[in-house]
Amino acid sequence: MAFLDPPDAQQRRTRYWIGGGAVLATAAIMTLFLIESRWGYSKPDSKIIYAQSWKADRTREQAIADMNATKAAREAKLAEARAFIATLQGQAKIDAQAQYDAYVEGGGPAKDIPYVQAQPATDAIVRVPPPAEPPIE
Repeated sequence: MAFLDPPDAQQRRTRYWIGGGAVLATAAIMTLFLIESRWGYSKPDSKIIYAQSWKADRTREQAIADMNATKAAREAKLAEARAFIATLQGQAKIDAQAQYDAYVEGGGPAKDIPYVQAQPATDAIVRVPPPAEPPIE
């Protein structure tokens, strides 16, 4: 029945193995969490797409005017960028032109300025005060 009272060296060795196993298990779990958070199995973030809403009585002319206003705003932004590029010289101009071309090719203006309203909405809620009551005499 010597196994019921092992020598001190055996007890220390067993405790070292148990402690080492606990540290190894903890390190493995933490490493797996780190790997999962870095490359993850998590669902990717949702892509949010905003849609413009119009009143039901919008006419074709209003829609065309809005499209033209949007196009003009995009062109103004691109013209401003081209004017800035024209002020540059050397490698900075080449780099800026390459960045501008990539922006235009990637659909940047349509993403940055998705919609411009030709005429601001004139709808307003007007509260009419109740009629004044005659004074009681």
